[in-house]
Amino acid sequence: MHAAFILLLLFFLSIGPAFSAAPEFRSTLIRQDPERFLEQALQQPAQGSSSYWLELAYAQMLLNQKESALLNIEQAIELAVLLDDHPLYQAQLYHIKAQIYGRLYRNTELGIEALLRAVQWLEPLQDERARKEKNELYESLAQAHLQNSDYPQAIYYAEKSLAEALLPQQELNAHFLLGRLHLQMNRINQAFAHLQSTLELATQLEAFHAYPLVQLRYGIGYQKMGLPEQALQAFMQAKEGFAKYQHERSYINSLLRVVSVQLDQNWFDEHTYAYLQEALQYSHQHGDAYSIAESKFYLGQWYLLHQDQTLANDYFEQAISIAFQINNRDLLNRVQLTLAESLVQQQELEHAEQLFQQLAIQPEDHNQALFLRYRYAELAAELAAWKHEWQHAFQYSQLARALRFDDLHEQYNLKLDYLHQNNPAPSTTSPHQATPPLYWLLSTLTALFLLTGAVSWLAWQRRRQQATPNQLIFSRQWIQFSEKLAAEQRQKQPLQLMAVTLRGCQQYKQRHGEVQLRRALVSLLQSLNSPEIIQMTIHSDVLWLGLSCQDDKLAALEQKVLLHLGQQRKALTPTPQLQTLVLPLQALLGQQFKAQHLQALREAVWLSWYLAEQLNPSDDNLYLQLKVLEQRPCEWMAENIRQDLLNALQLGSIELWQQQRLLNTSIKELLD
Repeated sequence: MHAAFILLLLFFLSIGPAFSAAPEFRSTLIRQDPERFLEQALQQPAQGSSSYWLELAYAQMLLNQKESALLNIEQAIELAVLLDDHPLYQAQLYHIKAQIYGRLYRNTELGIEALLRAVQWLEPLQDERARKEKNELYESLAQAHLQNSDYPQAIYYAEKSLAEALLPQQELNAHFLLGRLHLQMNRINQAFAHLQSTLELATQLEAFHAYPLVQLRYGIGYQKMGLPEQALQAFMQAKEGFAKYQHERSYINSLLRVVSVQLDQNWFDEHTYAYLQEALQYSHQHGDAYSIAESKFYLGQWYLLHQDQTLANDYFEQAISIAFQINNRDLLNRVQLTLAESLVQQQELEHAEQLFQQLAIQPEDHNQALFLRYRYAELAAELAAWKHEWQHAFQYSQLARALRFDDLHEQYNLKLDYLHQNNPAPSTTSPHQATPPLYWLLSTLTALFLLTGAVSWLAWQRRRQQATPNQLIFSRQWIQFSEKLAAEQRQKQPLQLMAVTLRGCQQYKQRHGEVQLRRALVSLLQSLNSPEIIQMTIHSDVLWLGLSCQDDKLAALEQKVLLHLGQQRKALTPTPQLQTLVLPLQALLGQQFKAQHLQALREAVWLSWYLAEQLNPSDDNLYLQLKVLEQRPCEWMAENIRQDLLNALQLGSIELWQQQRLLNTSIKELLD
């Protein structure tokens, strides 16, 4: 969760160089009061020993004086070479140089270069002190490659660090790092095995403060396997542990992990918002730019789920600005993608297109997260459709569907592999309760594997029960709405589409602004609460409702919806008139329609409203229905669908009704 350079910085802070070879290096004394030490050292005449410049550089590094620190460590290295100092000491100089690059310059590449120079000095040495320094150098190299997302190379150096470990604490550090790295590679069994070793060593050393760190990683493993309940439990326990041991930076991380699960699963409540405010407060106190950006990102998602898109977009923009400043591409991609999706939902398509062009996501890049790749493809399909690039829209839509399947398949394989290996549950019988027991998880997974197709359905049903109806069935994008509505055909229930907007919508927008129009539509949406409304979205300044209702009950359902809309309409200022249209989906599109057919069906909405407007220029509410006398009266994927619709209206295979009044005759006269 923290920025990669923060991970490296924390590691550098956690280790203190234990120099034993000459010249003497008073690292402990400097760490006690670096400002006072530096002041005293600078009052003395400059000395010709390498250690003098090293101590200056070390104190300046602790005080974040990067230019002076780098200049003085270079001076120390030059003198050490001239004086032919011990190889172990010269390796330690390069280790400090790497810390300066990592902590102060945030330059991983130069940090790795310095670490490799340090390793070269140590290669011939096999004594205990040299091996201890090698262990630390290899761990630093693993951390640096982790920062660069080069996980195979990071694992290589982490394993070398483990091989050089002489003390239990060194083994603990190496096992924990390997657990984190294998999680990044989605190797759940290897990760959990290393985390279990970490727990055993922590118990042996009575290092109970390490327990919540392990819990956090177990939670990440559960997330990767698609087990949000277990992930949330692990993150909550980690949060409690970090609070107990006063690990404030890690506490921020755990708060944000908890929030991420709650928002993803629609399990959020008043505690979620409190966690976000707490994370933001601590992040500011620690000057943790990455956590500030991530907190703002989740606040944006919070407000988006509460349908306050103006405030949501503001938080997204703030998060993007910070992510750009700290050059964190992963976070930048996530926030920009989410904001672009939100802008598409608000019909700010040009702005969404600009953000889309800035995304550094390649759907074919297997090194990038699947969830980013399929969301990117969905957004690309939506924008291509907006630009009437239908071939690209179709291709991206197919790609998005394939990537979604790959994501579910990967989660399934992780679960199956975990069950197949049948790793024992990590022992947490100590009073500190390090990790949640796993024995009960295995039986659950067995059932899930036998019912793979039911996994998504069960999770969907659970979310339906725990979220408010409108939060649950609201789709942010048209493509998601249409795919979900098309999928509802398997319920064998007649489906209808209802379109709702303000009469004179464009004039309303021009007079009162897009934000006011958006709020009016959201207000109308929030007034609806009926089990027959199974999907909803806002697109093209229209509220779209997917209905599931028997034909003989449709008129009553329409009246019920119109009653709610009418009541809410009166609460708006200024009070607008409404126009609506109800369309029977299977009758119009056929019994096995697809999501792209719904895209074409929108032409029927625009045409019906246009014709009715010509026949009813007054400002009254306009409530319309399309009735079908001939099944699938149009070829919906034809290029000239609008003409097909006009022909069907003139031939009478489609009837347009305004409440109890048939408009076909008037339409025919209008067209003639």
